[in-house]
Amino acid sequence: MPVAESPPPGFYPPDPYAPIWVWVGAGILAVVALWYVWVWRSTRERPVVIPPRATPERLSRLRDDYTRQIDAVVRRARAGEITDRRAHQQLSVLLRHFVLEVSGVQAPAMTLTDLVASGPRLTPVSHVVSALYPGEFAPHEARTLAGAAAAAKEVVARWS
Repeated sequence: MPVAESPPPGFYPPDPYAPIWVWVGAGILAVVALWYVWVWRSTRERPVVIPPRATPERLSRLRDDYTRQIDAVVRRARAGEITDRRAHQQLSVLLRHFVLEVSGVQAPAMTLTDLVASGPRLTPVSHVVSALYPGEFAPHEARTLAGAAAAAKEVVARWS
């Protein structure tokens, strides 16, 4: 029976890695792969889904409510409680939230470009929002509040 040779004096074989390092490396690779998947999924462009329309009773109630809110914003601006710029901003928010409540479209989170690209159903909303932009973002206060409020009320009244 052959006898195993012993290593020469002063030579030591390398120590094997602990098995935990294999699992740590696999875990790091899994985290990196999951991160890439998350980035890819979270940045994909999602189609705009327009849900079914609201019931006639709810639509009527929402129209009345938002018309009153638009009128309240105009009254507050005329009374000097808020600036015209702030009134334009509030009208934009009200109109976008009306669209959200009536149709489920996430209009409050959409830019003007998103509204325009969303199709013919949101065209009236995009026209009013584009008319509100100078009053919201112009360097000087715009005096277009009455016209903007009338246009917003018209969209609310005609929405179906």
